[in-house]
Amino acid sequence: MKVILFAGAEIRDYSFCESYMDGVDAVICCDAGMRHAKALGIDPDYIVGDFDSTASEVLEYYKAKNIPIRQFPTRKNETDMELGIILALELGATDLVLFGGIGDRFDHTLANAHYLLSLLKKGVRARLVDDKNCVEVIDQHLTLHGKVGDLVSTLPLSMEVTGITLQGFSYPLTDATLTLDGDYIAVSNVLAEETATIDIKSGYLYVIRSRD
Repeated sequence: MKVILFAGAEIRDYSFCESYMDGVDAVICCDAGMRHAKALGIDPDYIVGDFDSTASEVLEYYKAKNIPIRQFPTRKNETDMELGIILALELGATDLVLFGGIGDRFDHTLANAHYLLSLLKKGVRARLVDDKNCVEVIDQHLTLHGKVGDLVSTLPLSMEVTGITLQGFSYPLTDATLTLDGDYIAVSNVLAEETATIDIKSGYLYVIRSRD
């Protein structure tokens, strides 16, 4: 089940969203993420949050459409995005695309990036996406499709990632090891072919597709 989640970080260019919308089963807006759905002309299936950062007219716009809303107190343990993720898991999500989760608040962005690991352990493929980045965490294999010259960085999330093999890249690796405390040789790698593969034997690895 594929779920799209809109969180509240700024999105300046919505053109990237379309490529992720195919086959979507549900759309969830988290608090101020409603403005992104509205800008795209999308009616979400669910809305969650404490609504402390939402323009009242946007909230009223969706209330008038009778979209299910889950409101929470401002003083709570979870972020609004986390509330959306919890709902997505309740719905049975196996593929989760997170828009509006990369923003000016580094603490929120880092927490959202780390949350990808929790989702991976639950069997969910999750991607944190904005107009310049697509971030995910893997523990085994990933096939990438793109254009020759696309930038891809692979960074360790666990203390050690072993057996890293990169094929289809300008700077391939074979059975390499990266550690969290200093091995960053795989930053800004480049696709040499339109299809590339990443395999690891142990650990957790960030795969970050970026563009300038």
